[in-house]
Amino acid sequence: MPSAVDIITYVGVPLAVVGVMPVLYTSSSALLTQYRVRRTVRKNHLSVTTRVGLLAGIVEVDLPRFMIHSLSRDDPAYWKQNPQPSSIKGGTWTVLNWQKVATGKASYRIQHSDELRQPQAEVDMADLITFLLDRGASPSPHGLHLLRLMGLQTPPTTPLLTYNSKPVLVVATPDESEGRLSLRLQCNDAFTERSQDSLPPYWLRLSSHHLKSPTDLFPPVRLFLSSQGLEQLELEPLDTRKSSTGEPKQPDLDNLLPLDSDVEGGLSVWFACGALAVCARSEDGLVSRYAIPSRIQQFAKRDTIPHDILVLLGILKAELTPLQAERERLRRDAEVRRVSAAHQATLSRQRELQSMNPAERARAQAEDSRAILQRMTEDRARRAAEELEKKADALVSPRVGVKVVAGAAASWLKETGHLPQDGRPVSTIAAAIVHAMIFDAELASSIASILDAWLGWMDLVMTDVHFDIIEQSKPAFCYAAILLNQIAEYEHRGSAHPVARDLDECQRVWGK
Repeated sequence: MPSAVDIITYVGVPLAVVGVMPVLYTSSSALLTQYRVRRTVRKNHLSVTTRVGLLAGIVEVDLPRFMIHSLSRDDPAYWKQNPQPSSIKGGTWTVLNWQKVATGKASYRIQHSDELRQPQAEVDMADLITFLLDRGASPSPHGLHLLRLMGLQTPPTTPLLTYNSKPVLVVATPDESEGRLSLRLQCNDAFTERSQDSLPPYWLRLSSHHLKSPTDLFPPVRLFLSSQGLEQLELEPLDTRKSSTGEPKQPDLDNLLPLDSDVEGGLSVWFACGALAVCARSEDGLVSRYAIPSRIQQFAKRDTIPHDILVLLGILKAELTPLQAERERLRRDAEVRRVSAAHQATLSRQRELQSMNPAERARAQAEDSRAILQRMTEDRARRAAEELEKKADALVSPRVGVKVVAGAAASWLKETGHLPQDGRPVSTIAAAIVHAMIFDAELASSIASILDAWLGWMDLVMTDVHFDIIEQSKPAFCYAAILLNQIAEYEHRGSAHPVARDLDECQRVWGK
């Protein structure tokens, strides 16, 4: 019969060993996880602190948390991707080079090495988007619009920026940032299209143009348009344009800066709209924070100028309709008969005067003078009435679109010497007008005044007052029509997508 010692030896010891095995497994697993974590963070050049709970099998990892900013555009690393990006989950932001500032630590309790996550970095959204746009990314209108409308409820993986039609910046699941927007970078392809010499995001470039003389070139300029309008203007290097005094002519920036009162009109608004429209034609993929006001968008699309007003002003040469031609023929025939009758009456009167004595002749001549004066007065009144009737008929004639007005205006400006006969298209003339507004404050003010008045009667009927305004400033009106036509073309091409408003609103709401 086995003794108690034998029972303890052959049964108790194995049971004790079996009972210790889970503890040994948990401890060894925790140590192995710690080793793997240290190896992973060492490969990713991170400085971490790890602690192991052997009995619980838990590894505590303290990882640094960063606030990141884009580097200076002058830094070569700004235009390169990080050669050693982090392979840890959540470290997609390390694909690019950043200026990093440690803001604390994030602690994670994990059981397996694949649970390790790199803390999300804090970044100003405007800085992030500007940086990616500068590297060549393009806004995703649909994604930005969803983010603006849905906020934190935006579905994960919604693209906000794309590159070569592939998502670059997408919405991520907010694992550890409740109440804050989480984003993920997906830079699988290297950004290679842009460099330090490229135009920064939101900046526009006007190349050299001339308005009235090919020898009087405007220098290339760079414009920065914020959501309010022009914010900054720079002359490009090697400016050789001289004024009549021999000194370089400087831009008149103060008049072009936005004012609080300039909401849907004013010089600053018209200049910003014109600059955006002409630059969007020459730059594919243009991204601007400025959006043309909705009222001006409607204005550019409407037919606002009566056709016969252009004819009356001499801006448009149009053939008469059969009815108008018949009326004009009858009017000319009546005028010929009236002049012929007046001539015959004058000859008959002269013969009568010859047969009179001197006293009677003097009285008759005085009466004739009064009659002639009366007829002249009546003729002036009749012509004035005809002009008023013609103007009244012209004001109610069918309205034409701004494209017709701009084409006629360009021809009139060339015929009258306000533009050279160089065969430039209307779009190039519009760019020259915007360029001239930078350096010629008087021209810019006159164009803005015409456009403000024109906008004022958009929903009304054109009146004599409006006609007089145009007649007194025909060159400015023609310049304004060409500029407005360019804005209309910008709208027609679909370039004026509300992405500008969505982009600006998203950057304002989601600061960090």
